[in-house]
Amino acid sequence: MRGIVLGGVLLIAAAQMTAQSVAAQTVVKQPVSVSYQNLVQCFPELTSDSLSFKVDLTRLKELIDEKFITSNSQLRQRKIQFVDVNGQTMNLILRMKQISTKKTKTELSLQKVDAKGVVTDIRLTENQRVNPKQEVINGFLVGATVKSDHSSYYDTKLNGVSLVYTKNFKEVEELDLIDKPKKRSVQCEHQKDLGIICTCSKK
Repeated sequence: MRGIVLGGVLLIAAAQMTAQSVAAQTVVKQPVSVSYQNLVQCFPELTSDSLSFKVDLTRLKELIDEKFITSNSQLRQRKIQFVDVNGQTMNLILRMKQISTKKTKTELSLQKVDAKGVVTDIRLTENQRVNPKQEVINGFLVGATVKSDHSSYYDTKLNGVSLVYTKNFKEVEELDLIDKPKKRSVQCEHQKDLGIICTCSKK
């Protein structure tokens, strides 16, 4: 009788070990977002478990830079919205224009923003407006509180690939990755009510 009880204990223990082994081998997969599916449909090189559940554009941009080498990066525009020392909301906008392969022209504009969001251009001197020095730019921001800092870039990559992206401070908010030779592109943007939306295009 005693031997039967011991045998029963051994059988129960063995059954428990088998159940634990099965559980250990069962991997619960996170759902894959539609945006991620669209992304890897166009660019399978960007497959990454860290993006599958939720596409993070800042991380995606880092991954793009790892997979596609950048030969040149150009800042196209920078828009800083700030509140000055008098409590007035202002926009400071820098636009960069490529004059030649080695020369860029920078134009500065300053805007006053009222409570309804209506903007009024502030008249500037030639030295302030065209190719302003850093101290001129800093002068407008002395004592100011910066609310947003949007920058847009155009990156030329190897093998006919290009990347256009916009970021607010350090967070990427939208990007377009274009591969002309392979006739494919993907566009991702952060939409207020829907989150990150990516669409794939193949021609």
